Parts: sequence; C-alpha cells; structure tokens
Amino acid sequence: MKSLIIYFSREGENIVDYKIVNLEVGNTEVIAKKIASLTNGHIFKIEPLEKYPSTYDECNKIAEEESLHGTNRKWKTPVPSLDEYDVIYVGFPIWFRSYPRIVGEFLKQYDFSNKKVKLFCTNDEGSFGTAELELRSILKGAFIKSGLAIRGVDIYNSDDKLSRWVNK
Repeated sequence: MKSLIIYFSREGENIVDYKIVNLEVGNTEVIAKKIASLTNGHIFKIEPLEKYPSTYDECNKIAEEESLHGTNRKWKTPVPSLDEYDVIYVGFPIWFRSYPRIVGEFLKQYDFSNKKVKLFCTNDEGSFGTAELELRSILKGAFIKSGLAIRGVDIYNSDDKLSRWVNK
C-alpha cells in the first residue's frame, strides 16, 4: 500500500513536559518522519507562506485568534494528486484543544473519498481534544481510522507505539 504523510509542524518555542523549550524541529515533524520511515511513504509538510512566530506566546495569540475566527493563511505548495495513495496520514500539533486552522484549510482543497486516513497529533496532554471529531466533517467520504496522540515529551520514545499503530 502506498502512503502519504501530510503534516504541519512548528519549530521554535514550544511546551514540552509543561515547560517552554526551544525546538529545532517541531514535535509533529519528528513523528511524521518516523511514520514515513515505517511506511516507506512520501512526506509532505504544510508550510505557511507567512511563518508563525517562533516565540510561544506570540504564536499562541495568533493560534487563538485563528481558532476563534478562522484563517486566511496560505501555504507554499499544494500536495500532488492523492489518487496514487491508499493511506494518508495527517499530523498536526494541538492548538487550543483542536487542530491548527491552516491544516483544515489545506485539507478542504482535496477529495478524500474512499481514502484510508489516519490522524496523529502531538501535544503536552496526550489527547486530540476536539480535533478528530472536527476533522471528520472536512474529510467527508474518508475511512478514518483510530488516531494517535503523542505527548511532546514522548516523541523520541514512541517507536513501538508508532509501529503498532501504523500496522493496525
């Protein structure tokens, strides 16, 4: 089966184990690359035309505004056709107990009918919040499999958990 891993991730200041730390590579990107390695899948990063601030507090303010009012934030390049892929992994950090709005705007551009979709997220609490439920309305027609939430503090010790989930 051919896999595509679509993800959004942000480096810079982030919360890990309830402390602000500076990440050279975002947590979701680390997990996306691990999934690509496990599946031999193609990888695609949603990169905003205008980057989010690298400081946690500034990014948090923008994320809250986008969560409350939506976003017009654009991304650099569209993903190639989804036709050739059997399984599509979609990953993101949890912002305000849901997905970053740029992810939803990106996903709305594509037809996921009859595609197997597996959602994954990273955050400090280890849950999807409302993201999984909210994204179901965007991914109409997709076969959405059980998602996987990974705490930021656990990303480098998640290989077994990821392998079991990928092979489900």
